[in-house]
Amino acid sequence: MTGLRRSSGFTLLEILIVISLMALFAGLYVGGLGAMLPFEIRSASRALAGDLGYASQRAVTSGELHRWVVDLDEQAFRLEELHRETPDTAALPTHAELLDLAPPIEVTEFRPVENSYGNWRRLDEGAVWIDRVRVGDVDVGQGVIGIRFAPDGGADPAELFLEDDGGRRFALRILAFTGEIRVEELPDA
Repeated sequence: MTGLRRSSGFTLLEILIVISLMALFAGLYVGGLGAMLPFEIRSASRALAGDLGYASQRAVTSGELHRWVVDLDEQAFRLEELHRETPDTAALPTHAELLDLAPPIEVTEFRPVENSYGNWRRLDEGAVWIDRVRVGDVDVGQGVIGIRFAPDGGADPAELFLEDDGGRRFALRILAFTGEIRVEELPDA
């Protein structure tokens, strides 16, 4: 019996093919993973844009000034509504000299809205945070700040800057006269 006998091993060509396929799959996986990482910050940006849009629409439909408040230290936010209270004038004095002719003073204060948007909430994404907020010319990186939404559809000109662990940054811009909210990806830090 004369024939070639094959040894039980791999040829150099087979090993090179396997290594090439592994490199190809690793490249696809890492490339896909890199594309998925900004998903969290994009998702958080869209969620906040939705909240801000709700604040704007609620102000228009209710006819009351609203304020979206963010506590940068706690990374929490909520929606508040302006409440107006007029003092009770039913009990007028009986003597003319005691009659106060000044108009009643209207008491106004912001209170949380009476739904889930009025509760302090946080971003669902743990690796994403609100880095700072700019309202008009005021740039705040800590503490509490509010963005007002008017019944006529206008808003405070404002920008919210989000950042994640990977250095990716997004900005939410609120246009003053229209209350429009724009989401923009910024260059990495």
